[in-house]
Amino acid sequence: MRVKVKGYSAYADANAIVDDEDKGKLLIKVFQAILAKLDLVKQYIERREYEKKYEELSRVITAIEVLNSSLDMSYGEIPHNLSLVYEYLMKRLREVHRSPDAKSIAECRKILSEISDGFIAAYESEKKKSLSGNIPQGFSPQKNSWV
Repeated sequence: MRVKVKGYSAYADANAIVDDEDKGKLLIKVFQAILAKLDLVKQYIERREYEKKYEELSRVITAIEVLNSSLDMSYGEIPHNLSLVYEYLMKRLREVHRSPDAKSIAECRKILSEISDGFIAAYESEKKKSLSGNIPQGFSPQKNSWV
């Protein structure tokens, strides 16, 4: 069962006001915020502050749901595979709601960090290409979006 994400409309509104050139930066900032919140969740688990853990974890799951919902599946295998990873992460993080498992948080953080590092490298590479006058590979001017 797929849950409708209330945050998606906020994402769509933000998407409308963010310059196309800044979408990559926005995505990087989202990943940085998610990683910081996972660090907070781990601290709350260690301090046995389970209500705060639940609140922050819920925010992380919602952010991943928004990322997953915003994937453009018309690009084929890459967004499809990324969606599978997001689904896995959400499943693991929902398990942490039921039991305070810092190992699961560390696993999810590692995966998200690797995805983030990949986006940062792609963003920097595409930025260099666009500065040299080339249209970035993976950027669709017609769709105004990144893969």
